[in-house]
Order: sequence, then structure tokens, then C-alpha cells
Amino acid sequence: MQIFLLRHGETRWNREGRCQGSSDIELNETGHRQAGEVAAHLSRRRIDAVYSSDLRRARQTAEIVGEPHDIAVNIEPDLRELDHGEMEGLTFVEVRERFAELIELWRSQPLAVVLPGGERLIDVERRTWSALNRIVENHAAEDSIVVVSHTFPIVSILGRFWRTWLNH
Repeated sequence: MQIFLLRHGETRWNREGRCQGSSDIELNETGHRQAGEVAAHLSRRRIDAVYSSDLRRARQTAEIVGEPHDIAVNIEPDLRELDHGEMEGLTFVEVRERFAELIELWRSQPLAVVLPGGERLIDVERRTWSALNRIVENHAAEDSIVVVSHTFPIVSILGRFWRTWLNH
């Protein structure tokens, strides 16, 4: 099985350096172009299914990627981004100023930190890993699947693969 993990295209908040988290922001013009470039690249491959977070920026990316294959997007809410809580909408400069101690703790113990009004990275890892397992169970070994998500879910999946690999 081939699984392509794809982060959504750019949004206005990405361009402005803002925390998006679970805010439902749409792609900007650059994001649409980026998704189109990935779609063109993947159009030369067999793609059996496309899955997406329920957030608009991921859904829009997934729809563009699935279009050359005439594939409907399967929505998987557990692929959604880390809820940044009180940090949502703030610029990264504002986050560093207002949450300096929390950011330092995040750097040393990222899985344990609960973002104020948000969630823990370990919770994102658990729900994303469960979603990926459900997706895999629904497909044959020879299938090629595109999973469109966000930075933290993708990083958590890759981290889980890495830790699993190290322990074998």
C-alpha cells in the first residue's frame, strides 16, 4: 500500500504567520495553485482513494488532488489539525510573547503540553493514528491512497512510524 501524506495548500493565515489550528480557513490563490501542482504530479499515478480532514483548507486541497482521478473525497474528522485554543488567530510573534513559558515546555515535552483552551499533541497523535488505521483497513495492499491533513497530524504520524521503527 502506498500512502501519500499531504499537507493542505497555503491560506491567508499561513501567509500572515497566524496559528490556524481548528479554525476553518480556506485556501488562498497560492494554496489553490499548490494543490493544482500536486494534482498534476499525482495525475500520472494510480490513486484509489483520497481522504481529508474536515477543515476547509484540507478538503479544498483534497478535492483538487482527486479531480484528475474522478475520485470523491472521503472526509475523516480525526485528521483535523491540533486545536490551538487561545492561540488560534494569533501571529507566531504574539504566541511567543504571550505564551513564552508554555513554548519552552513544548520544546522539551511536546506530547505532554495542553494548549490553553486547546488540546495535547498526544491526543492529536492518538486520533490521527486511529484514523490512519481505519483508512488502511478499508483498502487492499496494492492500493494508493492520498491523505490530506495538517502539520501536526502529519508530524504525529511520522513520529509514530519513527518510534515504531526504532523499537523493532
